[in-house]
Amino acid sequence: MTTYVGISNPHSVGKYGVDQNSKVLRRYRYIHEQLFRTEAAQLPARGHWDLKAALGKHLYEDAEAAGALRARVLELRTPAPHLQKAPNLALSLLFEELIFAQSDMELLVGIYRVLKPALLEAYAQHMAETQQLVDYPTIRVLRGLSLDLREQIEWGESMIARLEQEGEAAEEAAEFGQRMAGYLAAAGGINGELGAAAQVPARWRSGKPYEMPKNAVRDPKRMGGTALGRTAIPNIPTDPVAIRLFQMMKGRQEEMAAVENLASIVYDQKDMPWEFYQDLARHLWDEVRHSLFGQAALEAEGVDWSVLRQYVGGYDPLIGKLPAQRYAVLSIAVEEKAMARPGKVWEYEFCRDEAKHPLMTRFQDYDWADEVTHAGFGRKWTPEMFGEELEYIRVAAELDLKERDRVLEVWAEQDAAKTRASNG
Repeated sequence: MTTYVGISNPHSVGKYGVDQNSKVLRRYRYIHEQLFRTEAAQLPARGHWDLKAALGKHLYEDAEAAGALRARVLELRTPAPHLQKAPNLALSLLFEELIFAQSDMELLVGIYRVLKPALLEAYAQHMAETQQLVDYPTIRVLRGLSLDLREQIEWGESMIARLEQEGEAAEEAAEFGQRMAGYLAAAGGINGELGAAAQVPARWRSGKPYEMPKNAVRDPKRMGGTALGRTAIPNIPTDPVAIRLFQMMKGRQEEMAAVENLASIVYDQKDMPWEFYQDLARHLWDEVRHSLFGQAALEAEGVDWSVLRQYVGGYDPLIGKLPAQRYAVLSIAVEEKAMARPGKVWEYEFCRDEAKHPLMTRFQDYDWADEVTHAGFGRKWTPEMFGEELEYIRVAAELDLKERDRVLEVWAEQDAAKTRASNG
């Protein structure tokens, strides 16, 4: 007797034919894509460092989820243009409202107590009810997405508990959570099978389009204030090698400003192929990891990096530029240029040969590898964003970088003058 390679109940008809399966999976795809956009839009505005980093990780995972679902939908006799459609008016309104979360707690409750638990429940139901043999490719996709969702929800609950211990009550976000749950119910739930309400709920906060914040936020209760220039580490050894090493560690930790720049590009750049957004999600998550490289290295050396002033100069002076300009400055003027010596090669060799620091050597080895990929992303996408050849973009990006640096110099001088005045 055959065992059907471990696939259970092969004789059941199952719930979903091809067309219905495609329809529901397109809905899942839409939800992950909208979560991805919301997480990007909210990232610069959220002050808590750990929430900011988690949004970077989770938006990458949501982008990967959307990519996997897109690929599966196309296997189900579905024309590609169907992937551009919103499945339901109330569901669209839900995300128009979610993006207006006004606090860390509201965002946490909306994403990790309402939407992602509902997604996880829907995936479990879908995997159980679909025909196990014919729809195994869908089951395999949803199984992987469920693993990420469980980790995300667990993290979200732990973060909510942590904020409550620090004096922020979840009850303050209760209305926000209830509103999001109401929009979801009006849309017929995650999979739409509960039936959409005939009366679409009223708008709440989304009367005008969301705009990215003009300044990146750091939590003043838990961290040092923001700084537009690179910041120094006090009380480090005076040895020149140690000074350069600690500066490199702090430089990595400051890459959260690049994360915020990328988040603004993801949200503001419209009408690009999905592959663009998936590449930028990877780029963004890599920069989060680089920032955490620096955090881990400083902590390993006993440095309390959080009390130091926090650099935002990779976001604040660029947010007024067009998204294409923001991306060209980072990927072409900074990262592509870092491929030439001394650049990333020198940083790695310095940590290995002069500083002889195993942890930073490992971090810089992977930082270098990631930046090679990022420079490739820049060469791939900036010509499409600008509508110009790469040589034109290299010149334009260098001009924008020099302009940004001049702005930072002026702001740094103004900041220093205010500090002198406050010190009497």
